[in-house]
Amino acid sequence: MTQDTALQMNAEITIARQPAPFPVQEPETKCVVSWKGGVGKTTLAQELAYLDNGVAGDMDWSKGGLSKGWGYDEAQRLGAPLIEAFEKGTVPTPLRGGDRKPDLIPGHSTFGEHEPPAEKVKEDLTRWAEVLKRKITWDTHPDACDSTYGALAAARVVVVPVVFKTREMAALEHLLEDISDYPLLLIPYMVKSLPKHHHNWLKDLVKRYNVPVGPVVGFYPWIEIRRKRVAICSEPVFKKEEEFVSQMKRVHTAVVRYGS
Repeated sequence: MTQDTALQMNAEITIARQPAPFPVQEPETKCVVSWKGGVGKTTLAQELAYLDNGVAGDMDWSKGGLSKGWGYDEAQRLGAPLIEAFEKGTVPTPLRGGDRKPDLIPGHSTFGEHEPPAEKVKEDLTRWAEVLKRKITWDTHPDACDSTYGALAAARVVVVPVVFKTREMAALEHLLEDISDYPLLLIPYMVKSLPKHHHNWLKDLVKRYNVPVGPVVGFYPWIEIRRKRVAICSEPVFKKEEEFVSQMKRVHTAVVRYGS
């Protein structure tokens, strides 16, 4: 997708509302949410956390998620820091990511079996950010579960990837039916073209649910087979990564300015 196409698309989508100003939340908590997997949620969470110089938190217990891609192998570690922090009332210590990836609060494959109630998740995520004095971006499980609802309630901004495929758009519509009262920011993601039906579908959803749309991110097939553990936005940025990095920085700016 060319830059001109991205600009054309944003110009054609009706931006229904600018969010009302939110109380200052410092340090802030935000999350990336979808009711369907495979839409780029984890990559968005990692890159936004990196651009914040912040922490990426992983509450998605699916295999192949944020923690594994970061380089965390739970089989080689003692305990489950996320689960233990919720159960013991402690604050998890983020693992250092160094210069090329965000720090990490790792998830665990059994978190779904130990999921706290949504209200506790909300309270703990907010408290952790305050104690750590760090911005935390949470990757969530692709389902309407307690931990996701807790992350939604704690978040200053909820980033929602929009993928122009029929099942993905149906899942987006379901998500908006459920949670359009949260501070959502829709991000057209993995965009290769502008299918008229799906584009009109998004414009209808934006108008119906009165949600804002942020910058567009194109489709980059090399991301799907990438094996590097570092953030794509980290230096050095290679030629093939430049357009993606530029688009992600615009998304990050839209997230930072949300509600201002």
